[in-house]
Amino acid sequence: MMEPQNTDLSVVSRTSVGLMHNEEGRETFQRRPVGLTITVEKIDLALADVQAKIELLRRDKINLGLVRVQLAAMETKWRAE
Repeated sequence: MMEPQNTDLSVVSRTSVGLMHNEEGRETFQRRPVGLTITVEKIDLALADVQAKIELLRRDKINLGLVRVQLAAMETKWRAE
């Protein structure tokens, strides 16, 4: 049988353990890689960042609409002259 390498051990040591019960009622441990777990706080921060970017895009869209209206008015004025 192969001996675990140093890199294999680091993966095992970085796993989180969840307590579960098997069919016979005994406690078993289910391991999940830490890289796959994410905290609610991290999700909230990411969501807040996305919402802030959406708000900036909405403001940019409004400003761009105003600029288009002004340009159209200027073009109409120039054509009339």
